[in-house]
Amino acid sequence: MAQALLSHDAMANDAAGTRRREGWDAPERSPAQERFYRELMAVDRLPSVPEIAQRLLVAINREDAHVGHLTALIVRDQSLTARLLRLANSAFFSIRTRVTSIQQATTLLGFARVRDLVLGLSVWGALEGKGPGARRWRRTLWSHTSLVAAAAKTLAERTGGDSGAAFATGLLHDVGKLALGLRLGDAYWSLLDEAMEGGREAAAVELETFGCHHATVGGWLLQLWGLPPALVDPVALHHEALVTDFGLDLPAVVAVADRLVNATDPASGVARDQVLDEVRAFAPGLLSADAWPEMFAGLAREQHAVAGIFE
Repeated sequence: MAQALLSHDAMANDAAGTRRREGWDAPERSPAQERFYRELMAVDRLPSVPEIAQRLLVAINREDAHVGHLTALIVRDQSLTARLLRLANSAFFSIRTRVTSIQQATTLLGFARVRDLVLGLSVWGALEGKGPGARRWRRTLWSHTSLVAAAAKTLAERTGGDSGAAFATGLLHDVGKLALGLRLGDAYWSLLDEAMEGGREAAAVELETFGCHHATVGGWLLQLWGLPPALVDPVALHHEALVTDFGLDLPAVVAVADRLVNATDPASGVARDQVLDEVRAFAPGLLSADAWPEMFAGLAREQHAVAGIFE
């Protein structure tokens, strides 16, 4: 008998594993934020939700949705299928046999993980800007994103969390930068260049310039597209302060992974020792003194296999 899938509400809850955080997109946006939101999120100026993502979300909400039906939706998109198989065959997932089909990926990884990967990859595919600045930064962002996704997966495995959801959400965490680049063009990519040259964090410069940063923009976009809160909230919250109220839930895992990867990149404007102190204060015992450099070196070795996945 075909395997029945989770409802949309169950999908929203199963990845988070904890109660939902509220308030990242509070009704009381500042006037500057509200103006920026209306300008940035105008429906005639942003791409529509990727068709495959929309179909998956609609199908998941149907009581009679089954794995076979949703797998058939995925294989219709050849470029997405190729990217998914390349990712599944990378060292990030340590599958001993070569994966050659979506059906096989579903069997080996589980449909929930494949589903979330498809959502992440399809969103990335939809937000492709034009021009040399967009192409250069897209490569840089994918390199960072794939490392954050892998780090989030590893941290989730260490803490008993949902490693598949952590990886998929890591893929999505910086889509706000892609959306800003798509809408603002070279002006935004130049802003990132200036932040990097000045040794400053991009989020801080964005906040000064726009009244909000790319994490909030990513949350706005994914919410507008109808993605579930379990994927939206970690994206929107990954630059918020680490708080112990929710423990190591999915937003915290992604936020920690992003901080650690940034702290290893001299161009990010993030102070390495400050980040390590923050993470250890937030989650004592998560990382020993030498655990992160060793973990990062391993992830960086694995990453080359997926470096050109969007080229």
